[in-house]
Amino acid sequence: MTTSTRQRTTARSRAEDEFLATQKKNKKVLEEKERERDEKSQHMAKLKAQRLAKEAVEREEAEREAAAKPAKPAKAAKTVKPIKAGKKKPAGSLPQFHRF
Repeated sequence: MTTSTRQRTTARSRAEDEFLATQKKNKKVLEEKERERDEKSQHMAKLKAQRLAKEAVEREEAEREAAAKPAKPAKAAKTVKPIKAGKKKPAGSLPQFHRF
């Protein structure tokens, strides 16, 4: 009986060692993925900051250019010609539509 108990304990300790090694490996893989995710998010944040800074500079330049140009005078509104009552266009001058 002692041999089977001893075999059981050695098998159990071997299994526990393998389990712990697997857990350690999984933990390293998860840490590596987390590190890569952090690097990617930092890179994206850096690119976003650069893009926003560039857009701000372009906006300021556009505002400076707009301020430097002389203002155009406002165009006068077009006057609408009144239609005289009782005066109809002849039928020949109306647009013709094709019927199918």
